[in-house]
Amino acid sequence: MFSVPFLTTLTNHLGTTAIDDASDSLSCLISAFLFIIAAILTSAKTYVGSAMECWVPQTYSGAWGEFAENYCFLKDTYWYPVKEEMIKATDNHKELHRLSYYQWSSMYMAMAGIAFMIPKFLWKMAQSYTDMPLIYFCDTANTIRTETAEKRQEKVKEMATFMHVKLTSVHAPSYFPTIPMYIVYGIIKVLYLAIACVQFCFLAYFLGQKNDLFWGWTLFWNLLNGVTWETTGLFPRLTFCDFTVREMAGNNREETIQCVIGINEFNEKIFLFLWFWLVFLIFSTLIAHIYNAIQFSKSYFINSLLHSTRKNDPSINKALFQQFEKEYLTNDGKLILSFVKSQSDLVAQEVAVEMFQDFLKTNSTRIRIHDIAEKDLENGVDNVEDTIAVSV
Repeated sequence: MFSVPFLTTLTNHLGTTAIDDASDSLSCLISAFLFIIAAILTSAKTYVGSAMECWVPQTYSGAWGEFAENYCFLKDTYWYPVKEEMIKATDNHKELHRLSYYQWSSMYMAMAGIAFMIPKFLWKMAQSYTDMPLIYFCDTANTIRTETAEKRQEKVKEMATFMHVKLTSVHAPSYFPTIPMYIVYGIIKVLYLAIACVQFCFLAYFLGQKNDLFWGWTLFWNLLNGVTWETTGLFPRLTFCDFTVREMAGNNREETIQCVIGINEFNEKIFLFLWFWLVFLIFSTLIAHIYNAIQFSKSYFINSLLHSTRKNDPSINKALFQQFEKEYLTNDGKLILSFVKSQSDLVAQEVAVEMFQDFLKTNSTRIRIHDIAEKDLENGVDNVEDTIAVSV
């Protein structure tokens, strides 16, 4: 099967994992892939084919013609309406209709593709600096989800115990407190959205449409109605280039030649597609992040995992449940359970129930120790520890 080695390696390195949701895949994998593919296509046309051809005077030799084309390709050109009578263009007109993107289109797309990978690298780096093996919980849940209840129960207890140990160690007081994982995860999510918005705005600036962020819709509507670049000036194929011919004895003369930018035939379709993709990416990422934030901030997520436990045990009141959620499980625990749930609803529910049962045991033991100690101190009991051990 045909494959591009660079893209294959990149895909393997940035391939989605169990802790990446659909919106993450759209940004760090699919968007990066699309921009890099577009960069490869445009660079092949620009640097391998003939990106620009110029109509030079007959007095020019072959070498002069090649020089003029190379110079005009490196130097910015300007567009003039085809249907208007050609007159000497003013400096203001040249500045307003300057084209300076076709030389850099492939490089821009490659850099944009790399920019979409930044949150993925930061997220991996953040996990490496913390002692929270998120992949372990997801991989284990994916492995045991098809096992029998007896085999699965042992692993569930192991996951619950391991998760509690990690949550306790991470949130333990220290001289160098670490940032909670859920805050880092939230920052990464915001960064995904911020990069998409910046790319959307910078794309208009790069193409010289900084006053019209919705140039893509304008171009699409024009194409549907048969309005071409000859009228709008969007991705013009025919441009003009000015340069000075320096001769001996100071006899310099100004030359203006017409050039055909063939690469703009491809740029028009590619950039139009990328504009619509960025619009789709921004809205889908925003909706996904809002939905996840609402689910994460409310108690609905944990309620859904512990619904059967709370329903069968009326002694579990709201205050006890909130204590488990905030003090025992914490937001990092909720985040881990959400990753586990993405692999298996059943395993996530069983791990949550196991942790909740452990919380109830720990909480009831703490209450009984406190009550016995208070009572025995009041009665003057000397060996309080023995009494507590016998009661427990």
